[in-house]
Amino acid sequence: MFAKVSKKGQITLPAEVRKLLNLRPGTRIRFVVEKDAARIVPAAGGIETLKGAVKADAPQDFKTARHKVAEERSREKVARARR
Repeated sequence: MFAKVSKKGQITLPAEVRKLLNLRPGTRIRFVVEKDAARIVPAAGGIETLKGAVKADAPQDFKTARHKVAEERSREKVARARR
C-alpha cells in the first residue's frame, strides 16, 4: 500500500489500514520510529478517554473535593507523626 505526502506533510491512510486498526475520525494515532522505518499504532488512551469512567456518589464542587483531600492528608500526617 502507498500513500502520498501532501505539501502540508499530510497523508491519507488507506481505508484498509483504517479498518484494520479500527480508526475513526478523531482517533489519535502514534508513529513509532524504529531505525529506518515507522509503525502507525492507535495512541494509548489519553486522560480524555477516562472521562466518565468513575462515577461519583454525589455531585461535588471542586472546592469541596480539595478541602476533603486536604483534611485527609492532614489526618494522615498527624497519624504518622504519632508513631
